[in-house]
Amino acid sequence: MTRLTRTARIRHLLSLSLFAGLAGALPAMAQGDAYPNHPIRVVVPYTPGGVSDAVTRLVMQKLAERIGQPVVVENRPGANGMIGSDNVAKSAPDGYSLLVVVAAHAINPSLYPKMSYDPLRDLTGVSMIGRIPLLLVSSAQLPPTNVKALVSWGKANPAKMTFASSGNGSGAHLAGELFAQSVGMKMTHVPYKGISPALPDLFSGQVAIIFDSVQTMMPQVKAGKVRALAISSPTRWPAAPEVPTMAEAGYPAVTASSWIGLIAPAKTPPAVLAKLSTEMDAVLRQPEVRARLIDYGIDPVGGKPGQFQAFIRDEAVRWGAVVKKGGVTLE
Repeated sequence: MTRLTRTARIRHLLSLSLFAGLAGALPAMAQGDAYPNHPIRVVVPYTPGGVSDAVTRLVMQKLAERIGQPVVVENRPGANGMIGSDNVAKSAPDGYSLLVVVAAHAINPSLYPKMSYDPLRDLTGVSMIGRIPLLLVSSAQLPPTNVKALVSWGKANPAKMTFASSGNGSGAHLAGELFAQSVGMKMTHVPYKGISPALPDLFSGQVAIIFDSVQTMMPQVKAGKVRALAISSPTRWPAAPEVPTMAEAGYPAVTASSWIGLIAPAKTPPAVLAKLSTEMDAVLRQPEVRARLIDYGIDPVGGKPGQFQAFIRDEAVRWGAVVKKGGVTLE
């Protein structure tokens, strides 16, 4: 009788243990299997009409078709992307508030010491939408026709070796700083309020060079107003196959591509992140989406959440070092 009681007790305890294990697994399973069951909000921390906004609307429309739920794009511009980012960082980590960010997301911590949120701690990667290679272009009024000639000319003419950007702390600014540090050349930064105001001075030779997107610069190259010297991507760009990579030009350390990606609040369940990244991969493989992104000057990527988060952390370290060495400030 005693033996039977002990056996029954052991079976009862094993049953309880098994039930507890299943109960612990059920929330994660349910979050992945049932998600999403209502509309998702995706914040773009920039103004409507820009490339980030257009790309987000393209990709999110396709994502909505795949998941069977509306994906509502909401613009919350301001403070170099930090207003919209702060909003999502403080939203419920349930997969229903997401954020599209660009390279500034990883650069901001080194430029703004007192942020209202921590980009690396409070937000986490979902999927990299794509990389955005930058063209190094020079004014057609200047003599150099390749990167090595530009470096030689710049070292011989330091007062004329200027580079334009869309503003202090912008991707174009830091790409120029990286270039100067890599080739051991002093350059003078000339910030503008956007790329468009910089173009007339670039065309006339008042500023020597600029790093900017293929989409923005290739029409100016074709018009003969600027000269494309190199591209920052690992391989040549399909729309500009005649332009060598920075590595081919002799400067492999100058990889200054921007990027765009989807992120979420940090404590979003792994099952939800995995679901989103899987669906994003499927969207980015669609021929129509790939073609449109390439037209925007974006190389589609995708990938797993952990990969994207590791990339963001590496970018923060890398650009933080460039900012520190270059003494970059926002004053």
